[in-house]
Amino acid sequence: MRPRSGLTLHLIFLVALCGAIYFPYLGNTPFFDKGEPREALAVQDIVQRGEWLFPLKRATAIPSKPPLFHWSAALVSELTGALNETTIRFPSALYATLGVLLIYVLGRTLYGPAVALLAGAILATTMVYSDQALSARVDMTLCFFLTLSLVLFYSLYSGFLAHRLWYFAFYFIVGIGTLAKGPLGILLPGLVVAGFLTIKRRWDLMVKFAFHPGAVLTLVLAGGWYGLAITRGGEGFVDRQLLQENLKRFFGGSGHSHPIYYYVPYLFSLGLPWSFFFPFLLWDLLKKSRTGGDDYLFLESWFVIMFVFFSLSAGKRPVYLLPIYPPLSLLLAHWIYQQNRSIGWRLLLYRTVAAVAVATAVVLLVISFGAIWNHEPGWFFGPIASLLKPKDRANLLLVQNAFDDFGAVFTVIVLVMALLWLALGRAFWLGETRWAALLMLGIAIVSGVVSRATVIPVIAADKSYREFVVALDRETAPEAQIYLFGEFNSDPVIFYHQKPMDVLEQPLAEMAKKVGAGTDYVIMPRQNWEEIEKIRPGLPPPILSSTGKGAEGDAPLVLVRAQVT
Repeated sequence: MRPRSGLTLHLIFLVALCGAIYFPYLGNTPFFDKGEPREALAVQDIVQRGEWLFPLKRATAIPSKPPLFHWSAALVSELTGALNETTIRFPSALYATLGVLLIYVLGRTLYGPAVALLAGAILATTMVYSDQALSARVDMTLCFFLTLSLVLFYSLYSGFLAHRLWYFAFYFIVGIGTLAKGPLGILLPGLVVAGFLTIKRRWDLMVKFAFHPGAVLTLVLAGGWYGLAITRGGEGFVDRQLLQENLKRFFGGSGHSHPIYYYVPYLFSLGLPWSFFFPFLLWDLLKKSRTGGDDYLFLESWFVIMFVFFSLSAGKRPVYLLPIYPPLSLLLAHWIYQQNRSIGWRLLLYRTVAAVAVATAVVLLVISFGAIWNHEPGWFFGPIASLLKPKDRANLLLVQNAFDDFGAVFTVIVLVMALLWLALGRAFWLGETRWAALLMLGIAIVSGVVSRATVIPVIAADKSYREFVVALDRETAPEAQIYLFGEFNSDPVIFYHQKPMDVLEQPLAEMAKKVGAGTDYVIMPRQNWEEIEKIRPGLPPPILSSTGKGAEGDAPLVLVRAQVT
């Protein structure tokens, strides 16, 4: 048994870390992309219509994912009496925190408290993990249940959990995990377990896990809901959730198709800032895969099998890699604590990384001193903007204005970041990996907080329709008929309005005859309104115009009167 010294303090630290970098920002930004409002509508259907078994979007459309995340968010909304960004994102932050604690518990059992604490901190601050902890999407829910099922499996394999009821708990979690994002909840842990046991040639355990009575529990939980959903949704459900989101996504034909090497750069970009260590870690993984023991082999199998699976899938999105970072964080923490003072070629490579860190620090120092000299914290965005596309340039201008508003506070933060990067460069130059890891943690926390407190809210405000809908609800009576017209992502409009809206599918020329006066209202993109004005000059101006431009930044909306009914 490992000593239990510091257990409580470590758990408090990790909970406090997650509490500081996740939960304060759950309601900090309105919904502004395509994904979050889509999932929010399914949660809204549960809360408003009480449709827990088979929630729909807009009370009619079949959602693309099973309802475990939606159930979790709806439960939070019911308990708090609020249906908003905070309550809908809360399950992701909670599951992310529990996932960090799971990795800590597994790491403490395998490698001791010091490695476990670092692994939990690494996972909590890895860019893609912390981003998804604040996202109203299903990916963190899937990641947590995959992590829990594989931690349970290895605890059973290693004898850490001996009671036979733990086997049933394993199958129960796998079944529940299937309701997070479909068959992946069974397939991914099954591939990892089968791959690991095959490498170990434990055919006896392969048979035991494959034919254990608990497997019936998984089938009942997963198959039961899918069976009921098929009876309710019919062919539409089968096509949407089983064919398009699974078979077509893997074999091609449902979008997001990319080459097999697509995830290689994303492995590093999503793992920032910890990916500075990844080249050294992956090199040592290749050398140690046959000599690292069962613990090492299991974590490596978890990481490699999932990475290969997602790489072979035709449909790819960067966030799909999320479940590989829990084992990767534990492997990295253990690797860091195994490093002694480096010499030779490895020290040379460390010093290459040190040069990158120092260069980053120099840039930050130039930015901070330039801000002091010019009295404009965002001065450095000017040269950058000329290199960007118009849409990105617009986002950059928004961020620049936000930084200018922060004034001296921004300059102080940049100076602190510069000092951290300088210290990180020194640590890499000397080959002091543990000290580098502590500095990396500080950089991750500061940059994450700055991003969520300043950058993302500014971009969200420029794209979100929330304020437009708030103004719309003030302008119109509760019984007013409001319609949607034109091509734009209307999910956030419907969510914030809290009531379904009919979509008008008719030619622009026909719509032009109806607008201008009447008792009804129509929401449409400004571009459509400008085309209508060309057909019918002299129309009254729109009642409202949105400052938000939509997820793609190209669809500001207007509200006009019309006679539709």
